[in-house]
Amino acid sequence: MLATEARTRIEAHAIEHAVERLTRRYAGRHTPEAVRQTVEQLTDRYATAEIHAFVPVLVERDARRILDADGGAS
Repeated sequence: MLATEARTRIEAHAIEHAVERLTRRYAGRHTPEAVRQTVEQLTDRYATAEIHAFVPVLVERDARRILDADGGAS
């Protein structure tokens, strides 16, 4: 139980860092809210993944692809 809680906290911490990096990267192109919403939607997609070790990396990669493709300020 404690190991699961620790993994969850670590994953949440890594996701939050990804949001911060992406918000800086896309400042002026996307609002912080749009970045956070994109990350949250992607995080939900990976909620049922059997292995969560790479979820933050996958979420950040997918978010960059979406935010790059959307080019305009959202």
